Amino acid sequence: MKIFLDLVQWRITLLMGLCLGVMIAPPAQADDALVADDSLLSSTFSKVRIGSEVKAVMITGGGNGIVIVDVKTGTTLYEIAPSNADLNISEMQYSITGRIAAVDRDRDGLADHVYVADLGGQIFRFDIYNGMTGRHLVKGGLLADFNGDTEASNRRFYSGPDVTNIVTEGKSYFVIAIGSGFQYQPSNTAVQDSFYLLKDKGVYIKDEQGHYTFPSTAIGHDDLFDVTAHQLTAHDVGGLNTAQASLQLQLGWRIDLGGSGEKVLTVPIILNHQIFFTTYLPNSTDACQSLINKHSDCDFSVGHARAYLVDLLTGNAVVDLNQDRQTTSIDRYTSLKQTGMVSKTEIVLNNLAKPMVCLGEQCSVAVIEFDQEGNEIPCSHEFACLTREIFGRFERIQPQSWTTEIERKP
Repeated sequence: MKIFLDLVQWRITLLMGLCLGVMIAPPAQADDALVADDSLLSSTFSKVRIGSEVKAVMITGGGNGIVIVDVKTGTTLYEIAPSNADLNISEMQYSITGRIAAVDRDRDGLADHVYVADLGGQIFRFDIYNGMTGRHLVKGGLLADFNGDTEASNRRFYSGPDVTNIVTEGKSYFVIAIGSGFQYQPSNTAVQDSFYLLKDKGVYIKDEQGHYTFPSTAIGHDDLFDVTAHQLTAHDVGGLNTAQASLQLQLGWRIDLGGSGEKVLTVPIILNHQIFFTTYLPNSTDACQSLINKHSDCDFSVGHARAYLVDLLTGNAVVDLNQDRQTTSIDRYTSLKQTGMVSKTEIVLNNLAKPMVCLGEQCSVAVIEFDQEGNEIPCSHEFACLTREIFGRFERIQPQSWTTEIERKP
């Protein structure tokens, strides 16, 4: 359920199920509002300007289309679908079940870009031209297609992406982080699922009509640099230079998940130039043996999960997790204690100097901790060693001395 609070009208809107709403309100006119909780299926809440009027809206997936709904009236303001819509996109043939990611690029409180993924392994971008009306309000199309024509390449996106802006070597672009997985067949091991980091440079390039641009053909699985083998940390200088040059030329990277039937079923989180995400693996003899080797229990009837932390730009591991003095692909993840599918990742900020990462009931500090003498406190288990690298050496001021205790990790 979604609760929409209108602080000017003192109106409460309850949104339940698939875009159903109940309004409890005295009539009034409002021009400001607050949205609380964004867990409604495949929906995001924002504001857009249509003509001169700013409207609070819900942008939601409706089957294989998208609708923009006026939160206060329930009126459909704009529809995107394969046909008979305000914007017709023929490639939209699959259901949209994951979160829709909206981006406010100029921080004016209005949504400017929307990213959507579907069960056909496709990613779409839609650009909102605030101030326009009618069919001119939104333009967009297919950005990437990671599905193939074989059973192994039949990838699906059940969860939505996370998106952020990046500037490297003076060039700006958006990056989209997302992982594939067949949620309704969690025991499926036939599909080779992957995690993707996609560069979208078109949001900084306009055509002669003033519209943001798209690649001439949709970006595919093989168009991204394969960092699965972690070759960006190769000891061979020549091989390392070649890998780095190849990465720069391609529109992102991918990690082909290595566990049997391993899949991504939750939305990743981009934090501090790193990506935190989880995967689910159906149990097998080999998977259980791996857990047993790490002194963890394994229930053969229930799958288990992994937590990953990788560098945003390279997909590399960010810490030597197994402490073998090498940073390799196995250092990207740790196995979690809980069995079954992982709930969404939560960053808890009750104590700003000591943020926590929680996956269900398993929580750990997201910074490197120090004792009163300034000595680093060793992490007690792999999950703690992984999560504390999210923010690393967190900068904070001590009230007694008003000096910086620990410099922030570069």
